[in-house]
Amino acid sequence: MNGGPGPDGAAPDGAGRPAGTGQTAAPRRARWGRPPVPARPLLATEDTRRRARQIAGGIYGTIVTASIMATSGGELPAAAETAAVLVTLTVYWIAHEYADLLGSHIAGGQMPGWREIRDALTASWTMVSASYVPLLVLIAATLAGAAATDAASAGLAVAAIELVLYALAAGRAASLGRRPQILIAASAGLLGVAMIGLKVLVLTRLH
Repeated sequence: MNGGPGPDGAAPDGAGRPAGTGQTAAPRRARWGRPPVPARPLLATEDTRRRARQIAGGIYGTIVTASIMATSGGELPAAAETAAVLVTLTVYWIAHEYADLLGSHIAGGQMPGWREIRDALTASWTMVSASYVPLLVLIAATLAGAAATDAASAGLAVAAIELVLYALAAGRAASLGRRPQILIAASAGLLGVAMIGLKVLVLTRLH
């Protein structure tokens, strides 16, 4: 490539300008008259990580709640089923955070402090609180006179809807487009339908 002057003695196009400042260095989107798309940050902020833990905990808690309602709904009274869900989720919540905190900090060569433990437990409390609405529906249906199986089915349906809502929240938090959000919500809906199908299987085949 010839970097010398042209035939008329003029400097070649782009000479004397710093690299990247000529027209050839302009982003393609800018040459097309569109503003460049800003790059997403490589490292998530603390608020983003906290939101991710909340959504993940909510999804996990909703799945566990739906699983218990699908397998034991109709076998236990509403009060006993509510206690079973809350105790199970509380144990899972403590065990999950203990393993996560201990594993991540040991890998970094240090132990977690009390503030880190408190923040992690608070952020993931949605694992337990995700069961509140389905359990309230279960109790309300029971107080309204519904049979134990029907009350559990109502709570399970609400849990399935809640799972879809958490999936949509995850898609929005990740700044996904409309189509990926729909796909994520559809997959969560299929999981909810699978839980309902499991309950039907338990009732019709195993009893």
